[in-house]
Amino acid sequence: MKPIIGIIGRPHKTNTEVNVIVCHEEYRNAVIKCGGIPITILPTQLAEYIDTRPSEMPKMTNEEKEDIKRQLDLCNGVIFCGGQRIYEYAYEAFDYIYEKNIPCLGTCLGMQTMACARNGRDSKNVLAKVESEIDHKVIKPEFVHYVDIKHGTKLYEILEKNRIRVNSKHGYCIRNAGDMKISAFSEDGIIEGIEMEEKKFMIGVHWHPEDLLDEDMEKIMKAFIQACE
Repeated sequence: MKPIIGIIGRPHKTNTEVNVIVCHEEYRNAVIKCGGIPITILPTQLAEYIDTRPSEMPKMTNEEKEDIKRQLDLCNGVIFCGGQRIYEYAYEAFDYIYEKNIPCLGTCLGMQTMACARNGRDSKNVLAKVESEIDHKVIKPEFVHYVDIKHGTKLYEILEKNRIRVNSKHGYCIRNAGDMKISAFSEDGIIEGIEMEEKKFMIGVHWHPEDLLDEDMEKIMKAFIQACE
């Protein structure tokens, strides 16, 4: 039976100024192609997220937190997507799947969410603007830079190689990974991969495997889906 993969929805504003919570087609299609059934996990607060900074949002109530958990209970695995801001509902979702050992994959902001969640949700002390000769914020799904994979990591076990080519869309990077193991660096020294060894599958990558889905990216997506079965 195919596993159900929850994709954490992200706030977005359409070109007609409509506020929506989105699941990008690249994630949905990648999940389907690699053997899963995608569903979108929606925030449970009454709020216009795209127009409200996380610091201005009211704290989630216990009921709202439980409603997020009920959605996650429907899932065999969860993907934390890229985006612009980290809201409390994403932290609550990650804390719950961490507690329940539900397999998860984080990409770009999703990886940053994982690192911040394991560092007291303190994004100011975890994230920093990228300062590099490499332009890490390239919107098109194309090769941007190389990533070196560390031996002895789950990511290396999946890819079976020391270096891969990746795309890149982020303007911020992780300064420290807290209790998460660093599994990869970009050629300019930026942290590009993190994971929790003791969990069934808990990997974050700074690039967007769902956009490229070449041989290496497909290995990552399929390894994640298989861990959810």
